[in-house]
Amino acid sequence: MKNVIRILGLTIIFLAGIFIYDTFWNKPLGDNFILTDSNGNTVTEADIRSKPSVIFFGFTMCPESCPTTLTNLDRWLTSLGTNVDKLGIWFVTVDPERDTPEVLHDYLSNFTHKIIGISGEPEKVHKMVDSFNIVAEKVPGTNGNYTYSHTAAIFLLKKGGKLAGVIPYKIEEDNEELRDNIAIERLKKLVLN
Repeated sequence: MKNVIRILGLTIIFLAGIFIYDTFWNKPLGDNFILTDSNGNTVTEADIRSKPSVIFFGFTMCPESCPTTLTNLDRWLTSLGTNVDKLGIWFVTVDPERDTPEVLHDYLSNFTHKIIGISGEPEKVHKMVDSFNIVAEKVPGTNGNYTYSHTAAIFLLKKGGKLAGVIPYKIEEDNEELRDNIAIERLKKLVLN
């Protein structure tokens, strides 16, 4: 009897693992959307899924994590040489009220032209951000100002939109060379998938 219960328990755990894998890991991230990129063009989930993609969610008024991440990403992408052309590289605003496509275009001009911003109608942008399970919480400040507390990781998606990996914001924070090597290897692996 104990063996039957043990086998039944292991079977349930195995099936739960398959369900979790199929539900969360094996499906493309993000719902369907139609938004505007930082060049004024329409962008949809099909654009992101058309090739391996690097996606970072942030906002232009971000005081630290966004400019730091984009500066690092810029450097890492340069190390890929011409392989960078095999990637879609996206900066999705979590603050579409302030980050219009024009504002994103100006902000991203400080980095490689390969990084394309995504914005649009606030309701549609927030829905898209939510569909990627990104935390983006508006935090009130003084004098009517606000900031965002948001997920600061870089998401790596395979062609088709399935998650290939993540580059955390604080990856090897105290060892810049190790951090860069880890990030570059993850980007190279993404290009090869």
